[in-house]
Amino acid sequence: MHDLSDEELNSYILTRLKILGVDLSVLPKDDEDAPADQKRIMESARQFLRNTPPAIIEYFMDPQEVPPEMYPAALEARMREAPHGD
Repeated sequence: MHDLSDEELNSYILTRLKILGVDLSVLPKDDEDAPADQKRIMESARQFLRNTPPAIIEYFMDPQEVPPEMYPAALEARMREAPHGD
């Protein structure tokens, strides 16, 4: 990733985000008063990719995979309330 141009990295980043369902176009392009904007996110992502070991860069998250439950107690409560088809 170190030898890729900004344009090539941008394409890579936007493709990966699209696969994950993330749309940066809802953010302002360049607004220093905004909590986040497209310009800063892309700059940060490029810097991350240029300074990160290949094993992390090549990680692919399956969009069908269920992420870990942040609040296991809430999940357990929902499971108890769900009909069991008896």
